[in-house]
Amino acid sequence: MASEFELIDLFQDIGSKYYSQNGIIIPPGDDCAVFQSNKPIITSVDSSVEGIHFPEDIEPSQIAYRSIAVALSDIAAMGCRPIAFSISISSLINDIDWYRNFSNGVKEISKIYEVPLIGGDFTKGQLNINIIVYGEPFLDKILKRSGAHDGDFICISKQVGRAKKGLKDLQSGKKNSTFIDDYLRPESKINLGKEISEIATSCIDTSDGLLADLKHILNSSNVGAEIYLDEIPFTENIDDINAGDDYDLCFTIPEKFLKDRFFIIGKVTKDKAIKFISEKGYDVEINGYEHF
Repeated sequence: MASEFELIDLFQDIGSKYYSQNGIIIPPGDDCAVFQSNKPIITSVDSSVEGIHFPEDIEPSQIAYRSIAVALSDIAAMGCRPIAFSISISSLINDIDWYRNFSNGVKEISKIYEVPLIGGDFTKGQLNINIIVYGEPFLDKILKRSGAHDGDFICISKQVGRAKKGLKDLQSGKKNSTFIDDYLRPESKINLGKEISEIATSCIDTSDGLLADLKHILNSSNVGAEIYLDEIPFTENIDDINAGDDYDLCFTIPEKFLKDRFFIIGKVTKDKAIKFISEKGYDVEINGYEHF
């Protein structure tokens, strides 16, 4: 049976090599960690619940990696870089090997994004992973959902529906599917957020479905859009446009800043309506993921 102190030891120094570069001046060990920055600090929290946000039979390291990656995606959507994160784990599991496996996933993603773990908590209950992330702007600008202007182009950077296909393949036992990593190991688009941070007018991460999340941008910016359905790269079918868990960035950008590698999927309009345009006969409704 795992003791609380054994668990703390497993996580104590994860990412400690990044303390200095990320402004951590008092690391874990006291009642609070302390970090400093000459820039604004941004923060977000994400909860991942077993059976809802991840399957019950995946490896603990995969649970850890995925739970942290989806939280870091919010930092990317603000055009910022992550500087630290905390973990709160609710669990009824007593096996120390489970937590050791889980900590391996935490170590891996900490290394990839060069972000330290600075605190956490353990409690008994249904398996639930809560991640708090902290970040700061790369330069001066923080991207928001508001700010899209008439004439801006709407862009994404990858196919929609890849994570949906990955989950389907995982549940059906397809071991060699290239899509499974899209679900289990989503890429937090930190570098893309950095690239567009000074040129995009608005941004959001596509966690609940492209159309549903784009609608948040349009509502926050008090604008509408023409959506070019034929230009949206989907994985299986046009219904992928409403699939969640892709964790791409959807952003609006003036024409002069467009790049060939961005998928242009629409244009912002003064008219607040959302108009779908398709010569292929595609017909869709906005049906994103609902949390309640």
